[in-house]
Amino acid sequence: MVSWRWLQPGLHLKRWVLAICAGMVFLILGAISLGLGIFDLKTPRFPGTTLPADPYAVAEVLIGLGSILVFAGVYRLVRRIERLLKSKEESRGLAEIAYQHIRLEQGPRMVCLGGGTGLSTILYGLREYSGDITAIVSVADDGGSSGRLRLDFEMLPPGDIRNCLIALADAGPVMADLMQYRFEEGELAGHSFGNLFITVLAQLRGNFGLAVREANRILSVRGQVLPATLEKVNLVATHPDGSKTTGQRLIAKCGKPIEELSLKPKPGQAPEDVIEAIRNAELIIIGPGSLYTSVLPTLLDEDVVEAIGESRAQVFYIVNTMSQPGETEEFTASRYLETLWKHVPGLRIDCAVVNGYRPSAKKLEELAVSGVKLTEYDRKEMASLEVRVLLRDVVDSDSPQKHHPQKLAKAVMEAFAANRK
Repeated sequence: MVSWRWLQPGLHLKRWVLAICAGMVFLILGAISLGLGIFDLKTPRFPGTTLPADPYAVAEVLIGLGSILVFAGVYRLVRRIERLLKSKEESRGLAEIAYQHIRLEQGPRMVCLGGGTGLSTILYGLREYSGDITAIVSVADDGGSSGRLRLDFEMLPPGDIRNCLIALADAGPVMADLMQYRFEEGELAGHSFGNLFITVLAQLRGNFGLAVREANRILSVRGQVLPATLEKVNLVATHPDGSKTTGQRLIAKCGKPIEELSLKPKPGQAPEDVIEAIRNAELIIIGPGSLYTSVLPTLLDEDVVEAIGESRAQVFYIVNTMSQPGETEEFTASRYLETLWKHVPGLRIDCAVVNGYRPSAKKLEELAVSGVKLTEYDRKEMASLEVRVLLRDVVDSDSPQKHHPQKLAKAVMEAFAANRK
C-alpha cells in the first residue's frame, strides 16, 4: 500500500513511469515484428501472398522508439527521485549516496565502549567505515549540565550520550549545531539543547532507555547509542590511604592516587541489547577516554566483561596520548593496560593502539604547564604483556592531547582487516 504513494499527484513521477511502460510496449511489439520477419523468411508461402509491411522496417521503428522512451523515462525518473530524496545541504549525487550506503552495510559490526569526549572522537572516524556501530556509553557522569539534570529529574546523565548521538547522526550539520548549542544566560545557563532534548524525551516516554532509542531514530544514527546500564550508579574511588571519593566529578578533581574503583550500587544484569551487541560484534574498541572516569565504568559490569570474553571479535584498547591530571600522571602505555587488568581481571585485549607521534619540545613544554605529559611507549614492558601493539601517528598535531578521529579510525580498521578472523 505504501509504495503506491509514489504515484500520488504532485510528485511528477507518473509521467515518466508511463513513458517507461510505453517504451516497454514498443520494445515488445518491435520484438514481435522482428520475429515475424524471421518467420516469414523461413516459412514457404503461397504464390502472390506478402506481409502488409516490411517487418524489419517496422521492428526498427518500434525498437528505436521504445529504447528512446525507456532511456528518457528512466533518466528523468531517477533525476526526479534524486531531487525528492536529497536534502538541500546534500551536495552528493544519488549514486554516491547509494554507493556509501552499500559500503557502510558491508562494514564490520563494531562496538565501542567508554564515555567523555574520547568515545565520540573515535565514533566520528569510524562512521565512515560501517553503518553498524554500537556505542556503549558510561552513565556515571555527575558534573555540569548532566549532573544538574540528573539531580533535578532523577534520571541518567545525558551528556556523553548526546555527544555520541551527534557523532553517529546523519541528521545534518544544522541538527548537530542545534544539539550542541549551550545556553549562556538565564535559568538554562550551562545546559546544552541536546541534553534538554533527551531529558524531554525521557519525560515523554517515562524511561531513559526508550528516550535514547527514540533519539537514535530521530537523528538517523548509523548504528545505535546505548547507555551501559539503566540503573542510577555512582562512581566510588578508594585511595591508598583508605579514604574514599564518590562521584565522577570529585574523583577527577581530588588529585589522589586511585587504588580501587567501583560502582555504587553494583549494577544488576546488563541490558539485553548491550550484551547482544557485544556478543555479535566483529570488532570491539575500548576507549579512548579518561581511564578511571570514562573507560573503566563501562567495564565494571561483570556481564559486559563476560560478553567480551564470549565474543569472537577482535578487542582493541586505545591508549590515551597524554596523561590526565588527577587520574593518570606519569602513566606509561603498559601501566594503562595493567590498571585495566587490575580492576577488570580476565578482560581480553588483543591489540593496544599506542600513539607513535612525538610533538615538538616546545609543544610538550606548553602542555606540561597544565600538568599534561606525553604517554611514553615503554617497549620492553609492553612486550612482556603479550598484547599486539599498533604503533601509529593517531593524534591531532594541533592538539596532541587528543586523538585525530580519521587517523585513529584508519589505523584501527587497517589493523582489523590485517588480522580479521
